[in-house]
This record gives sequence, structure tokens and C-alpha cells, in this order.
Amino acid sequence: MLRSISVVNLRLLIIFLLIGFQAFSQKVGVVLSGGGSSGLAHVGVLKALEEAKIPIDFITGTSMGALVGGMYAMGYTPDEIIEIVSSEEFNQWVFGKPLDRYVYFFREREPDASWVGIKFRVDSVIQTRFPTNIVSPVNMDFAFLERSAAVSAAAKYNFDSLFVPFRCVAADIHNKAEVVFDSGDLGQALRATTTYPFFFKPIVVDDKLLFDGGLYNNFPADIMYRDFLPDVIVGSTVASEMKPPVEDDIFSQIKNMLMERTTYGVVCETESMIIIKPEIPKVSILDFDQTLAMIQGGYQTTLTRLNDIKAMIPRVQDSLALAQKRHSFRHQLEPLIIENIEIEGLNKNQANYVKRAFRTKKLPVPAENLKPYYYRLAYDPRIKKIYPKAKINPDSKLFNLNLQMKLDKDVLIDFGGLFSSRPINMGFLGLHYKRINRIGLAVDANTYFGKFYSSVQVKSTFDFPAKLPYQIEADFTFNNFDYFNSASTFFEDVKPSYLIQSDRSFQASFVVPWRNHARFKIGSSVARMFDDYYQTKSFSTADTADRTNFNHASIFINFEHNTLNRKAYASTGSRFYVKFRYLGGEENNKPGSTSTSEDEYTNNHNFFRGKMVYDTYLNKRGRVHAGIYSEIVFSNQPFFNNTTATLLQAATFNVIPESQTLFQRQFRAHSYGAAGLKLITSFTQRLDLRLEGYIFQPHKEILSNADLTPRYGDIFEKRYFAASASLVFHTPIAPIALSLNYYDQSEKPFSLIFTTGFLIFNRRALD
Repeated sequence: MLRSISVVNLRLLIIFLLIGFQAFSQKVGVVLSGGGSSGLAHVGVLKALEEAKIPIDFITGTSMGALVGGMYAMGYTPDEIIEIVSSEEFNQWVFGKPLDRYVYFFREREPDASWVGIKFRVDSVIQTRFPTNIVSPVNMDFAFLERSAAVSAAAKYNFDSLFVPFRCVAADIHNKAEVVFDSGDLGQALRATTTYPFFFKPIVVDDKLLFDGGLYNNFPADIMYRDFLPDVIVGSTVASEMKPPVEDDIFSQIKNMLMERTTYGVVCETESMIIIKPEIPKVSILDFDQTLAMIQGGYQTTLTRLNDIKAMIPRVQDSLALAQKRHSFRHQLEPLIIENIEIEGLNKNQANYVKRAFRTKKLPVPAENLKPYYYRLAYDPRIKKIYPKAKINPDSKLFNLNLQMKLDKDVLIDFGGLFSSRPINMGFLGLHYKRINRIGLAVDANTYFGKFYSSVQVKSTFDFPAKLPYQIEADFTFNNFDYFNSASTFFEDVKPSYLIQSDRSFQASFVVPWRNHARFKIGSSVARMFDDYYQTKSFSTADTADRTNFNHASIFINFEHNTLNRKAYASTGSRFYVKFRYLGGEENNKPGSTSTSEDEYTNNHNFFRGKMVYDTYLNKRGRVHAGIYSEIVFSNQPFFNNTTATLLQAATFNVIPESQTLFQRQFRAHSYGAAGLKLITSFTQRLDLRLEGYIFQPHKEILSNADLTPRYGDIFEKRYFAASASLVFHTPIAPIALSLNYYDQSEKPFSLIFTTGFLIFNRRALD
């Protein structure tokens, strides 16, 4: 009997040992599906598994599931991943928003009235191509580099040696096959698997154009089983079965043509597989406004399945051991210090231009120090593509930065202008040529054409990527402003012109940047200005106009800091502008039939003019945010021969867009101060209601004597008000606005105007 008991105990011992060995050796794989923004629920799934001490030995994923799983495989904790995906920086990755701190105002073109453009090369047939993406990948590409380069190096570019062995899937649409990443550059692999078609720009890896892996395998459980052969698979899927194409929905049709149907169930020989389907809000693929709700949904759903999971996985992951393993893996990462920069896709001179822009003589430096220069090149309109990779030098433990680059088309043709309910319509055509060689070159030409405004400008810019970058600019500009009865509408007759201003000027300048958002400009100009006008509004077609010519030369210096988010109807950012100009020239006046004098008049004038503008928008509170505007002009400008000529040459306050098309005597002065408040209510991302009010205070108002000669009023004697209420819809190409404007002491103080496009002009001779 004792022998029988011993045999039973031995058998029980063997069973317990086998169970213990099985629990100890049990391997668990986690599979994460694609699903766009819904895929953020996987973060909650990982958090719940780790808190419950469920081991995670392998991870495979597609698209957003690969991104979440990839970050976990890099050694990030679930809480660290939550912090990343809920940050504003992550939002900027996803939507390609330019990072304010890296936008390089120095190389931005002067704003114009353009809407859309067509690009082509000088030496090729004009080819119009639809863009392959609507979101810039610049932010995402560098973010992947920063977070994955050192991790890839520590794993010796083998995904089995990451903190957790990892696989992700991309789609090769040419061969109509999935591509599984198991080695190489982890950041490149994540970039490929998350490239949602038509939203992100595709990436080329090993001469294959790759897209989102969800096109062919949205739930890579088969990859998990094939590559790792785990004992248990825990799958998390947020993807729904693909719906049939809809007759009137082209995107559903394209989706059905491109995507292969994926099985979201048990796809391997083992039955040790559990599927978690997070209960989350229904959102579109690219809706990232409910990130925390997605994560919480994944977390809570996983908690409800823990009993089933633990029944299948008796093995327990020791939290302290896991933390130590994570610490050991992250501790071995080398700092991302760049010792060399390699350029692919450009010729020798072009590559030298890029290296000078990066200031490579200062290498080695941390990658963080190169970010401003990277973004300056990425946002340069002459560069179409820049993709960064970093690989470690095993001897120095420093990294080589490889930049795959492609220049943009040489020539751009712009179209635009303004359509209005008042007769101030104008068209715009721009032609731009740009290239990079030893230096950068841009040649820009444009023309405006319309009854109120016509203009031609030709401008060349030479860009030198020195230690302190600088530009040399030269331009010739012709402007013509025709102030007819501009209070007219489509339903009123337009009276003949009573003021015509023309100028022809040549300007040369030297420009240097001040950090990222500002630039200094110093230069000189020569100009001829022609003003034709009647000195009264009571004139007939038989009358002849006065003409005042002012030929002058000037020198100037200006500073501009600009972070405004739009070239018209901005709602965020700020602009600070200050300019000082000293000029000397000759006035010549030939009187017309409405003048009180019959003698020609000539006089020399030397004076200065300074101007300062500060326009800023305060932090947004919900849907409403405010803005503050101030403007100061100071000058010792003398009177010209008559009051009208003096007013035409005086500085003008015209912050309300429509006011640029009106000749308003009360808002012109030699020296003045102005200030205003703006209140913007954003109903949607594109629809704003703008309420604006301004006060204009001339130092001395310019008045007229009985003989039409000018005189000053008393100091601060009068002030004038202007206001505007506008409903603005920002389309992808141009704003559409309906505005009710008020101008104090005008013949018609209220004006209702509907516009589509931009009221932006070329620089004027005295600007």
C-alpha cells in the first residue's frame, strides 16, 4: 500500500512539474490590427495586459496596430505610449501640420493672390499630376528617426532583438503582395505600414513603393504563428468587415478595389487564441479627437476578458523583472549623435548646398541640433522630398544621417485673384522658376489685371547657405490703382475715375534671418510715381486731371517676425513689423482744369517714414479667441503742392481688407497711431465669424484751405473709427467672405461686400 501511495505521489509530482514547466515555457504573442484612429485602443489593451501581469513575448501589427506595437517593442511603457499619442506633437505627425518652432520665415515668398498652381520642368513636356498625398510626412519621418534609430542599432537591425520581438506588414501594390518587416530600419518599417493611401505619401523601400499593410493583411495573426509559433495568441482588432462598394461613394469603391478581405478570427493550427474587440466610439479612420476614449475603451474591454485570458495563460510576468528588462534594454541605447551626413538623389553641387545648410563642419552634433536645418530644407519650396535615415557606425558608436532627397519641378504657374460684389475684381497669374546648385536661385514674375488694380512684378532671389544664411533680392514692380466710384456695386453705374495712382520702382535688398520666424532686410530703391486726380468730385468728362510726379531714391531697413497661420483672415500666431525709410526726390505738379492754379510746380523733398505693426492672436478658449492689433506711423514728411497730392503720398491705415480699395481722406496722415480688437468665433475648422473694431488717431489731421492747399489740424483734434463683421469660410484654395464694414465720417459709412479670393497686392513704391 505504501508503494501504491508512493506511485500516486510520484505521478502527481510529475504532473505538477509538467504543468509548471509548461507555464514557465509558455510563450504569448499579441496581434494588433489596423484601423486608423480606432487603433489607439490597442494602447489600452497593452496597458491592461501588463497590469494583469500577462506576459507579452512577441508582437505583430499592421498600420496603427504596428505603430502601437512598435513603440512597445522599443521599450516604451503603455503609459509612455499614452503620453505620446495624446500629445499635440502626435497630432502634428498625423496631420502634417508645420511645427511652429521650425517654420523658416526667411525663405517664405511674399504673399500674393494665388489660389492654385501647376508644376513642370523646363526640359520636359508639361504634365499635370494629381498629388499622391494630402498630408506632409515631414514631421512623421523625423519623429520615427528620433525614436527608432538608436533602438534599431541596439537590436543590430534585427527585430527579434528588440525589447519584444516584432513584425509589421506593408503593402506592395505593384506586385499586389504583403511585405513583412523582420529586420532593418524600424522607423522605415513603421513609416511604410502606416502609409494610408492618398493621405500619406508612399515610401520606397528596396525599390518597392509601399503603402499601409492593411490593404492586404490587416490582422497579421498568420505572421505571428509562422514566425514565432507562440503557445497562445491574444489578438486585438478594431477593424470591421469591409462593406460592399456604394454607387455614389468613390472612396468605398477604391477601398474595395485595393483592399483584400482579412480574417479576424483563429487563423492558425492552435486553438489557443483569444480575440479582444474593444468597445470604442465609432469614428472615421482619421478622427483623432477622441484618443483617450479609444484607449479607455481598449482598456475596459480587456479587463472584462481577463478571466478568459488568465485561464488560457497561467504564466505570470513578474513586474519587477519586466521593469528591469525594459530598463536594461533602454539603458544600452546610444545617444543619437550625427557624425556624417550623406545625400542621395542630388548632384554634387546640390548636395554641397544641402551640407552647407546643415553646417556639417560642426559635426558631430546631437540629432536634435540638426532639426532646425532639416525642417528648413523640408519646407523649402525647391525641395520635393527629404527622407531621413540614421545608421550607427559600429566603431565610433555615432550615427551617419542619410537623406534621400528629390528636387521639386523647376517651374510653377500660379492662378488666383479676387471675385467681388463690388467692381474691384482682378485676376492673378504667377510664374516661378527655382533651382538649387552651388547657391539657390528663384525667379518670380506675376501680373494682376483688373479695372481697379493692375500690376507686373519681376523678382530674382539668390540664396546663399553660409554659416549665417543670406539672400540678395532684386525686383522691378509696376502698379496701377484706379479709384473710380468704389462705393458702387454690381447694380449701380460706375462713375469715371477720379484718382489714378501709378508707380514704377526698382528695389535691391540684402536679407538675413533672425532665428526661425523673423528676418532683417536692408536695401535701396528708386521709383517714379504718377498721380492723376481731380481736386473735387464734381467734375465732368471735359475736365482734365491734375498730375503729380514724384521721382525719388531711398534707403530702408525693416524687421519682420511672422507666425500668422494664414495670409488672409489669420486666426492664430502673431506678426511684428517695423520699417524705417529715408528718401529724397523731386515733386513735379502739372495742374488740371479743377486746380486753382495754372502754373507748374517743382520742389525737392527729403524725409523719413517709420512704421510699426503688431498683430497678435491670444490663446484660444473653446471656440472663441481674441486678437489685438496696433499700428504706429511717424514721419516728418512735408506737404506737397496741394491737399489731394499730399493725401495721396501720406501713409494710410487700411487694416480692413476692403479699405485698401477705397480712397478715404480721414484715414490718411503723416503720423498716426491706431489700435483695435478682434473677436473670432470658430464654428468649424473652416468657418469663422470675425468681429473687429479699430480707432485711428492722427497726430495732425491733413486738412484743406480754401485754395486747396494743405494745412494741419490741431494735435489729436479728431479721431476716427472703423469696424467690420465678417463670416469667412476657408476653402482649401481661397477664403470666401461676406463682410459688413463701417467707416467713420464717410459719405456711405456702411458697406456690404462679398468676396472670394485675396485682396493682396504687390509692394508699393513707399511700402
